[in-house]
Amino acid sequence: MSELALLNPQDYFRSQVCSAAETLRLELEDELEFYLVNLLCDFINPAQLQIDKSMDVLDTPLAFMLKKALESGPDTQIKVYKRMGDTSLYFAGYFQDYFNRRTYDVSYYISMGAAAYEKTSLLMRNHKNDLHFAQIYSGLSQEFRKLVAILSAVSESSTPLSKRDLLATYSRWQQTQSENLRKILEEEGIPLPPHVIKDQPS
Repeated sequence: MSELALLNPQDYFRSQVCSAAETLRLELEDELEFYLVNLLCDFINPAQLQIDKSMDVLDTPLAFMLKKALESGPDTQIKVYKRMGDTSLYFAGYFQDYFNRRTYDVSYYISMGAAAYEKTSLLMRNHKNDLHFAQIYSGLSQEFRKLVAILSAVSESSTPLSKRDLLATYSRWQQTQSENLRKILEEEGIPLPPHVIKDQPS
């Protein structure tokens, strides 16, 4: 058994993030490194990342999240904008190969994610009066492209983790029948049965 296999998720991802940053010759502030490591840990179990009962971060388009944020009060806006930033960062970095094989432009996720973190920063500063977290989210916004590059490098270098991630994605697709997840799995060469519309109760 490898040494990495004995590490807990945080230690494993910290090792991967630090190695990726070093390989790319990118400097990463401690707080942003900590945030990125925890983001990767959170997405091991994405069911925990629901914004509310009707909005799952994996299956909700960014535009729908933005609409919810614009129609909500400041406390809900902080939660929604944060999840927008997190989801955009994870997808833009960890599934970059998927975007490279499609006509979808990863820059959309980058611009939406950076803007969402900046909105979170402003709300933390003006609504919560929390200058510490306002600075962290501002840093996430400003360094978004750098963080995407690091996540992409982590994804490329962690083949066993990718298999586990695909298994989790498949399990999530079985539960939700999400078309977004179907596209990702099919692009990875995983055959799926045709979409079946369940009978409605009479």
